[in-house]
Amino acid sequence: MKKVLLHSFILMGFVCAVFTTSAQTADEVIDKYLTAIGGKDKWKKINSLKMDGQIEVQGLEIPFKVQAINLKGLRVDAEFQGNQIIDITTPDKGWMQNPMMGKTTLQPLTPDELSNKLDDLDIQGPFVDYKEKGSIVEALGKDEEDGNEYFKIKLTTKNKNETTYYFDLKTNLIYKQESVTQQQGQDVKMTSKMLDYQDTDFGVKMPFKVDQNGMMLVTKTVSTNPPVDEKIFSDK
Repeated sequence: MKKVLLHSFILMGFVCAVFTTSAQTADEVIDKYLTAIGGKDKWKKINSLKMDGQIEVQGLEIPFKVQAINLKGLRVDAEFQGNQIIDITTPDKGWMQNPMMGKTTLQPLTPDELSNKLDDLDIQGPFVDYKEKGSIVEALGKDEEDGNEYFKIKLTTKNKNETTYYFDLKTNLIYKQESVTQQQGQDVKMTSKMLDYQDTDFGVKMPFKVDQNGMMLVTKTVSTNPPVDEKIFSDK
């Protein structure tokens, strides 16, 4: 009996050591990433953003504008062939207008659609104080792609949204993220590759190109902590 108990304690100790090492490794990777993009303290000072750019897909260029106040509201405006596309998210409501999907006026988001978008309200980034935000991380080990080595971390937010991030071990930057989102009632796997990292006017680094399932989102200008009217985050 004593031998059985001894083996049990040894096994428990080994399991605890493995989990502790994994957690430490994940936090080390996250800390290096936050340093590489300008530092956690600087990101925590970002309370609003304005971005302009274009979506490039199949030879087309679709201009877009993003306006956001941290944890309060996010609005994306785009125009395609004379059609106005609007996407608005707030902590408790959201709306979308997309004539190409039959929504010629702002229509309320479903609870599932809103839940998928809530984490986008955090413009300071999901890894800044992730524990305090109620998120958890899981180290998934290393992986290789295109001759580069990456460390994979799955992050689950308090809204139960799961995303797997690939951290480039050379640059400490996020190269790719994978998640599953709801689109028209169906689960769709989203893969985004973060490209062309640049310093912004505030001295933080972010990707100016994002390849999302073959659709390139190109950021042209970024304005940090500009005035943003909260009235734009409504259906009025």
